[in-house]
Amino acid sequence: MDVDIFIPPALSAAETIELGKLAESAGIREVWTYNYIADPDPFVNLSWLARETTTLRMGPVAVSPFQLHPLMMANSVLTLNELSQARADIIVGGGGAVMAAMGMKPKRKLRAVRECVEFLRLAADSKDKVVNYKGELYTAYGYQAEWLTQPPPGIYVGANGPQMASLAGRLADGMMMSDFTVPMVENIVGIANEARSKTTPAADEFRVNNFFAWHIKDDEQDAISEAKRYLVLRGILRPQYLRSFMDEDEIDFVQTHMGVFWEAWRKQTGEFPGVPEDMIDRLLDELTLTGDPGSMDRQLEELERFRAAGLTEIALGLHEDPAEGIRQIGKYVIPALQ
Repeated sequence: MDVDIFIPPALSAAETIELGKLAESAGIREVWTYNYIADPDPFVNLSWLARETTTLRMGPVAVSPFQLHPLMMANSVLTLNELSQARADIIVGGGGAVMAAMGMKPKRKLRAVRECVEFLRLAADSKDKVVNYKGELYTAYGYQAEWLTQPPPGIYVGANGPQMASLAGRLADGMMMSDFTVPMVENIVGIANEARSKTTPAADEFRVNNFFAWHIKDDEQDAISEAKRYLVLRGILRPQYLRSFMDEDEIDFVQTHMGVFWEAWRKQTGEFPGVPEDMIDRLLDELTLTGDPGSMDRQLEELERFRAAGLTEIALGLHEDPAEGIRQIGKYVIPALQ
């Protein structure tokens, strides 16, 4: 199983380069960057990183066709792929916070992602032929990227549900989930593989990735404190994320106390008044990798469970002091998993 990282949002190009070069030296396969509201443009930042690295793969997560027309998305990712000499990937998603900030309420997300993936694949093969694409939602006439010299970038679908997983299995090179537990990974990989078995494979190998929070620090209490402050972001603690390890009464309790979890994140306190400590511990155990280097055997066992569930790669999400996280991953995880 390959090991990737998510670097924190809102980093400058210089910070992206610094962390990317450190990741490459640590043996990490890929750096993924967020596509958040008011963040630096991920394609621009990664283009600078491409110039300073030689083996590291890179890509933005997730880019929606409601945000960026598939034609313009193709130009961006193909340019990055040229600059990096075929080391670019992209996660195509249906849209989230960016759409909300634009005041948009996207409809037909599945169709939009499907048409986007279809066009990106055609665009990546347009050096010697003109592409005319007319879908139900998107149109592109006369597209030909005669300047292409590199093999195509990897096209993934952001798949946190069965329909997107099925679409990914049929059309994409891979898919990425976010915060999925091991049982959730097993289920959605099965859906993608079933869809894939009914179609001509889109690539020699179907890549399956999962973002998972990494909170490993030399000081265990620092690690736990950080994990608690970001806990509400783990699948936004939705019921479907909790059902793999909680009963319905416990899930209902979490849902009625969501205000407490959000307050702990907004104020960065990591305190959850009225929520039992053992429940917080269970959420951390199931939805994050949290601890100090002394807990590494347990963390590696969990990563092996993800591998057995069907992941071909895992993207470890870094938060505060990402350089420390990269060094820990390079020292402990890369040798064990690769």
